[in-house]
Amino acid sequence: MMRRRSMNRAVFKKLLQRKTLLWTAGGLAAAWLLAWYAVPWLVPLPEGLLHPEERGAVVLDRDGGRIATLPGPDYYHTEPVRLREVPDMLLKATLAAEDKRFFSHGGADFLALARAAAANAAGGEVVSGASTITQQLAKNANPPARRNLWTKAREFFQARRMEMSMSKEEILESYFNLLDYGNLRRGPAAAARFYFGREMSRLSLAECALLAGLPQGPSFLNPLRHPERALERRNRVLRRLEEEGMFPADMVNRALQEPLFSAGTEEGRQPAAPHVTAALMHAGRTGEVRTTLDASLQRGALEIVRRELERLKGHHVTQAAVIVVENATGNILCLVGSADRKHPAGGLMDGTSLPRSPGSALKPFVYAQAFVLGAYPGTVLPDVPTTYRSAHGLEAPQNYNRAYMGPVSVRQALACSQNIPAMRVLDTFGGPSRLLKLLENLGIRGIQGDAAHYGLGLAIGNAEVTLRDLTGAYACLARGGSFLPLKLEQGASVPERPVLPAEACFMAADILADREARMAAFHDRELMNLPFRYACKTGTSSDFRDNWCVGFTREITVGVWVGNFDASPMKQVGGMDGAAPIFAGVMRLAHRNLAPSFPGPPPGMVRIRIDSRTGKRAEGLDLPQAHVREEWASPETMPQPASPADYDAAGRAYLDSRYTEWFTSPSCTVGNTFCLLPRAWSGEAPRILVPADGSRLALDPELPGGGRRLKLRSNLPAGAVWSSPTLTVVQYGEEASVLLEPGAHVITVRHPELNLEQRSSITVREL
Repeated sequence: MMRRRSMNRAVFKKLLQRKTLLWTAGGLAAAWLLAWYAVPWLVPLPEGLLHPEERGAVVLDRDGGRIATLPGPDYYHTEPVRLREVPDMLLKATLAAEDKRFFSHGGADFLALARAAAANAAGGEVVSGASTITQQLAKNANPPARRNLWTKAREFFQARRMEMSMSKEEILESYFNLLDYGNLRRGPAAAARFYFGREMSRLSLAECALLAGLPQGPSFLNPLRHPERALERRNRVLRRLEEEGMFPADMVNRALQEPLFSAGTEEGRQPAAPHVTAALMHAGRTGEVRTTLDASLQRGALEIVRRELERLKGHHVTQAAVIVVENATGNILCLVGSADRKHPAGGLMDGTSLPRSPGSALKPFVYAQAFVLGAYPGTVLPDVPTTYRSAHGLEAPQNYNRAYMGPVSVRQALACSQNIPAMRVLDTFGGPSRLLKLLENLGIRGIQGDAAHYGLGLAIGNAEVTLRDLTGAYACLARGGSFLPLKLEQGASVPERPVLPAEACFMAADILADREARMAAFHDRELMNLPFRYACKTGTSSDFRDNWCVGFTREITVGVWVGNFDASPMKQVGGMDGAAPIFAGVMRLAHRNLAPSFPGPPPGMVRIRIDSRTGKRAEGLDLPQAHVREEWASPETMPQPASPADYDAAGRAYLDSRYTEWFTSPSCTVGNTFCLLPRAWSGEAPRILVPADGSRLALDPELPGGGRRLKLRSNLPAGAVWSSPTLTVVQYGEEASVLLEPGAHVITVRHPELNLEQRSSITVREL
């Protein structure tokens, strides 16, 4: 009996144990089922999936191509992609590197967990992880948090939630878009563009393997700082691709031989328009920004700039800037702010927006103003030594070549960029105040100071302008006088605003396009070899600190500046040597898909025959054909007909007293073509031109001879005699000079035959 009871207790105990085991197993199974299928529904999806991080603007070119991606508020450059856009090689490499059983597990890979546990136990430390792609997505989509048990549990349940509510393709797409590839690049598209300078669809197998390996440790494996680590990781991914049978051995072996980066990658890594994107980033732009830029032209212009600066590197030239404008719209097609964004000499600065001295590049607007007020291209000007009084004292400008042409037409003066005629034209036609107003209406708004501050020096570049404003003003000439603001973003068009008459613009443009007229000064230079008609003007500031070349066809205007951002002088580099070759190259490139044309004459413009010596119409007189040529004129600028009173008995054209000194100098070679007007025919009062009465002169020890020798000039004809009771006067024929000494002095000029005399009181001091 006792034995039977004992047996019953044993059976009951065994049954109880089995029942307990069954209940335990059932409970565990139920718990597992709850954890695997039910609990995940109680856990919200990661924050980054519910509320994606705001990303920076995507900058597009005029055709919709991507130029750059601006960083978002978290400073990351992000380019979202669709899974179908991810190359097959990159997809397979990522799966091989991170989660080869992604398509067969439900969010957690228990085989990988077991393998990692064994490896970590054997190593005595954590040497291997087992996070799946889904778990990594949960981690990447959540705000940063401490790595503890609670964090891992949350990521586990969120991974399950995603596996139950999203397709594998949706998970992969979200995963790629949140992957950190280092160097503040998120997503494979941004990473491919940064590391390799091209779209991810054009990556090789080796490059895909490199990208696939970086998310494991973006900083530790940074290929720019730790190329040896990145190379080792890339090769490990490649070998895993072979082991998994994803790619054949020969293909993998070829990939293993590739360098980390191919030649040219560094150049491709640079943004196409860094100064444009920097301006947009500074403005806080978001979303898609469709610019007016022509990406191909932008890259080509930058290449031209770098090539030409390499040619000039022995002349202390470090920077250049280029801007290209579509005249019909005002759209900026190209903006190169500097040769190299990383250059220590201010590469981050935008050379198109820096105020600099334009040299002669403002002269076309001086003459355009004159055309409005009655001048025309055949108007004759005295290109002779001249002194002007200004707010700063006396100004005695010189031409760039230190030579004088005597009587010169407006066409020659502008084409050959003579300084003295430009200042004379400004003095005669409108003056500095009117020119400043014209420049402002043309969009040149950054000039500081009033007309009195600049004086006639405004004609030769003593006011600073920006390349952007200057190019816009030239585009107005190409447009026939209608102003359009330049724009970098596509949008609604702005109505044109008339600023100059079409006739004045055409006459200025026709001169700037006259190769024959400028040949006298610039000869046959490479700039002249463009295969289509164009207008252009160069400019060089004092001491070769800046040089410019701006010009246009009917369709396109190109502006170029060359110099140094610190304003240090270049070594004898003028506009024809520095800016002009860049201008020529960019003009060719900008017109590559166009049929270039040139602005035509507006209605009413006519061709007239003139005597080039006087600028008057050659009508009713038998003039030497060598001096008769055709010129453009409008009804408002029609010159007077020539008359016999303009010539002597030998047919030579008369010159007034302004030409006296030049005509009697050795540099004058036109004695058989011109003659001086007899004194008796002139009603001018005698004047001492240099030094003018009341002049205050300073002896400069840095000038030859201490600046003591001063050349004397008056408006009296040949035969004048100079003297001074306190200074030494040296006179050889018609040439006279005085040796200055500190103090107050009187200088006298007298013409014995005409019984005319004039005095000038001056004060001389030492610096």
